Amino acid sequence: MQVKNSSFYISTIVILLFSYGCGSRKVEEPPFEWKLTDSLLRTLVVDTATTRAIESEVLLTGKISENEDKTARIFPMVSGIVKDVRVHSGDFVKKGQVLAVIKSPEMASFSADERISDNDMRMAQRDMEVAESFYKSGLNSQRDYEEAKRNYDKAVATYKKSKAIVDINGGNHHSDYAVIAPVPGFVISKKAAENMQWRADNTDPIFVVADLNNVWAMINIFESDISSIKEGDQVQMTTLSYPDKTFYGTIDKIYNVLDPDNKVLKARVVISNPGFLLKPEMFVRVKAKRHADSNIVSIPSRGIIFDHDKYYVLIRTDKAPGVRIQEIKIDKTVEGRAFIYSGLKEGDKVIGSRQVFIYETLKDQQ
Repeated sequence: MQVKNSSFYISTIVILLFSYGCGSRKVEEPPFEWKLTDSLLRTLVVDTATTRAIESEVLLTGKISENEDKTARIFPMVSGIVKDVRVHSGDFVKKGQVLAVIKSPEMASFSADERISDNDMRMAQRDMEVAESFYKSGLNSQRDYEEAKRNYDKAVATYKKSKAIVDINGGNHHSDYAVIAPVPGFVISKKAAENMQWRADNTDPIFVVADLNNVWAMINIFESDISSIKEGDQVQMTTLSYPDKTFYGTIDKIYNVLDPDNKVLKARVVISNPGFLLKPEMFVRVKAKRHADSNIVSIPSRGIIFDHDKYYVLIRTDKAPGVRIQEIKIDKTVEGRAFIYSGLKEGDKVIGSRQVFIYETLKDQQ
C-alpha cells in the first residue's frame, strides 16, 4: 500500500515539474516585416518623375463665325423690285444658281443698249464690207475704206462693252436681273423678300453664302490674359449644343487691336467642320494651353496619396522593403499631371497603382 502511494506521489511530482518547465519557457516570434516582392512589383504601374515646363490653361469664350475667306456677300448692282426669291436661309446652293430675280429699269436700259449696239455693229460691218469692195474695184479710196473699218471697230467695242454689262448683271436681254451665287455653300443670311424695293446703294448684302466645311472660332482674350496667349497655341472648344464633344484647333491669328466696346482682343481659330456641326453664331467655351518659362518636376497625379491634409507618394528604393513614403508639395495639377515643387527630384520612380494599400501597410509598421 505504501509502494502504491509512493508511485503516485512520484508521478504527481514529475507531472508538476514538466508542467512548470513548459509554462516557464517563452517562445518569441520575429516581428513581421512587409516588403515589395518581385511578383507584386510586376503588377504595379511605376511612373518616372520628369522635368518639364509648367502647363497651364486659360479659360476663354468666343463664338463660331463663317470663314471670311470662303464667304460671298452678294450686292445687286441695280435697283428694282424683287419678284422671285428662290432660296431660304440655311439652303445649300451651287455656284451659278439663281437666288432671286429683280425687275429693274436699269437692267432694261442695259438690255436696250446691248440691242442698239448690236444693230450699230452690224450696220458698221456692212458699211466696211461695201467700202472694201469699192476700194478693191477702184471706186473708192483707201482712206474711205480705212475710215469704214475704224467705225466698225468702234461699233464692235461698244457692243462688247454693253454685252459685258448685261452679262455681269446677270441679265437676259429684258428687265430681269438675276442674283446668282458666285460660290457654293449655305445661305447664312437672306434679306430678300418678294415685292420689296431694292436700292443699289443698300449697305446690307441681299444674300450671304458661306462654305461651312471649315469655320472660324473668334475668341475673346481679356487684357489680363493677352501676354499668355500667342499664335500657334493649341485650344480645345466645347459648345452648348454638343457638350460631350470636343473640337480642337490652333490659334492662327491674333488681331492686335482691342474691341472698343468690350475691351477684348480677338483671336481666330480655323476649325475643320465635318458634318457641319458648328454653325455661325454658336457660343463656344475655350481652353487654351500655354507653357511657362520655368521647368518643374512632374508626375501623373494617379500616384498621389492624400492623408491628413498632406500629399504623399511611394518612391521605389533599392533597400528593403523596396519602397518608402515621401511627403510632397504640389504646385498645380493640369489634366491628370501634377507639378511638384518639393519632395521629388527628376528620375524618382513613383508607384502609380495600388499605392493606397501599400501606403497603409507601411504606415502601420512605422
